[in-house]
Amino acid sequence: MSPPCAAAPPTIPRIIELTGSPGEQGRLHGELLAGEIRLVRRAILKYFAGFTLYCGALPLLAFLQGLARLSCWRYIPSRIREELQGLASGAQVGLPLILLINVLDDLANNWPSCSALAVGEGLTSRGVYLAGRNLDYPVFVDVLVALQTLFRITPDEGVSLVSLAWPGYAGVLTGMNQAGVSLAQLTSMCRDHTLKGLPAGLRNRLALELRTSVRGIAASLLAVPATIGNNILLAGAREALVLELSPHQSAVRRPANGLITATNHFQSQEMSGVKGVFFPRPPLAVLDPYHFTEACSQARAARLQALASRRSLVPRDLQVFLADPAVANAGTVSSVIFDPAELSLWVAQKRHPPVSQGDYVHLLPWGGNR
Repeated sequence: MSPPCAAAPPTIPRIIELTGSPGEQGRLHGELLAGEIRLVRRAILKYFAGFTLYCGALPLLAFLQGLARLSCWRYIPSRIREELQGLASGAQVGLPLILLINVLDDLANNWPSCSALAVGEGLTSRGVYLAGRNLDYPVFVDVLVALQTLFRITPDEGVSLVSLAWPGYAGVLTGMNQAGVSLAQLTSMCRDHTLKGLPAGLRNRLALELRTSVRGIAASLLAVPATIGNNILLAGAREALVLELSPHQSAVRRPANGLITATNHFQSQEMSGVKGVFFPRPPLAVLDPYHFTEACSQARAARLQALASRRSLVPRDLQVFLADPAVANAGTVSSVIFDPAELSLWVAQKRHPPVSQGDYVHLLPWGGNR
């Protein structure tokens, strides 16, 4: 895979290859996608201006950038700091903007409409695990769909990985490493939260780079301070689990009869004590208030359980499940199916949400089977 010209009309997903030291990766990312990073900044300002006077959008942006720097920067490892600094330099934008792009989920903590599942053992045609996820946002949906980018990252130390993300984002919300472990992060409403920790997407990135097994990656995720409540679906060819975590507590859920699901509430008894109430619908959200309730999260999990209960499932079946009207919604900005055994993935290509109700492209990031 070679980097496309930044001026070319983007396909979905556009593919960018990043190699070298952290600083070199960041600089290349910034140089290739400088214009799109500025589009992300404009989208944030446009959103702020929608519920403040425009003159209030810039101060709000500055406040959040300062908050991110004061709270999270000290917890970010040096190699990630180096990459973020290179990214800002390459794009010729301020480091506070790049940091904000990478910690916005941790600051907002209010994206409760994502859905994910893994199926394996007796449920799939080959007996290995497949995983799928819808990533949903209530705001910025047009720009997130249009700028969707698959980063293929080959670090100078560690394991190569792919991350489906956006210009300026160095973390991983949806990705897979070359060892054959996929990751999907979902917000989980939780009363236990703090900004004194490693931002979630960057935590995921480090775990995928440094570990090669589902259990090893789960252990790596637990070894660093968290910020918010998350459900993290990890799937390899022969193992899957959901790691439910908050800054001070965690639990592991495993598949039942080859099936496991995750939405935006904790399902384990161990995490019941830190379950939080769902926040109200944010200003200008594309989703109705029902999507910001635990009832909606529970309904999506139940629907996925019902859809995935039959046998001989193949990747196309998971695409159908994620397109189901009771699962997809107007905020579904990305949708991915992973086949860890084949080191392949399918990415939804539709140009407006819910993207899971369109065609998918099949990608082999490392050129074929292991």
